[in-house]
Amino acid sequence: MSEINRTFQKSKLSQEFKPAFGLRNPHSQTILSSIGIRKRVIGKRFQPYAQSQKQILLSGGEDVRLVGYLNQASHEPAQQLAILIHGWEGSHESTYIQSMALEMLQAGVDVFRLNLRDHGDSHHLNKAIFNSTLIDEVMYAIEDLQSRLSYDNMHLIGFSLGGNFSLRVAAMAHDLHITLKSVIAFCPVVHAAHSNLVLNQVSNFVYGKYFVRKWKRSLRKKLEHWPEYDFAKKLDSLKTLDDMNEALVPEYTEFDDTKTYFDAYAINGERMAKTIAPCYLFFAQDDMIIPVEGIKELADNSDIHITVTEQGGHCGYIKNWKWECWQDEQALKIIQQFD
Repeated sequence: MSEINRTFQKSKLSQEFKPAFGLRNPHSQTILSSIGIRKRVIGKRFQPYAQSQKQILLSGGEDVRLVGYLNQASHEPAQQLAILIHGWEGSHESTYIQSMALEMLQAGVDVFRLNLRDHGDSHHLNKAIFNSTLIDEVMYAIEDLQSRLSYDNMHLIGFSLGGNFSLRVAAMAHDLHITLKSVIAFCPVVHAAHSNLVLNQVSNFVYGKYFVRKWKRSLRKKLEHWPEYDFAKKLDSLKTLDDMNEALVPEYTEFDDTKTYFDAYAINGERMAKTIAPCYLFFAQDDMIIPVEGIKELADNSDIHITVTEQGGHCGYIKNWKWECWQDEQALKIIQQFD
């Protein structure tokens, strides 16, 4: 048996997540995790914390700035801090981020919600356009954050592309002053080529169009601050994710084609063979964006712990119509092991 296949064999199929009637469809899970009634309910619950949040501008390396928001569970700093990283075209205000933050804060864990470049209205901070290979600036920003804040334990939690970033931090930060007790990733991107393939399927048409719309909106925000970019007219002719990647990757990244670009931020093969902290990965079999078969490609590493659920959609895991979230509970359980 290969080293990679052993990781697949070690994964745990969990029966713990059993959503209520009406929430068992993966599309319901995925869509309701971010929009609709749940968005309004979670936003209202989070509002008191939003009013007291502290904005922190971080150094992502030479001339790079990233921004995030610190929330404290009480007037005194907690012993533990959870650093949250949103998914692609999400932000510190995404519903799933606020939901996770609520779970942590109500349990006495402080939270820092980090925005990736060009996310969360941060398009003005850096001239270069976001791409998913920009891991160094995220690591430097976390290093900067840790130099400013004093906590007994820090944990990194990511969702989808944010999960991919979090796991790359775990795999690549060996030479930096970053100390993490755990890294937790929900529905992380293993290899974007696989996700891009399924997003272009007819059955996932609505998700493909959703990401095209959000990506275009982000790029138009970029133009408001950096009008010297010349892709405004080009955007109108780009209809699919393939169209956008093929047009923009060669021109605005260091990569000549999408194949090498996608491979540059993949976490398959031996890339996760050694990590700075235990990593806890969660996948759903009915995730229509991240194929669960990707876990077969992960390296064998005793610090990688994989849980697979039958249901959950993509970063959904909504338990019931009270909008309680199973992934929030799982992350808190892991963190509380380090109390």
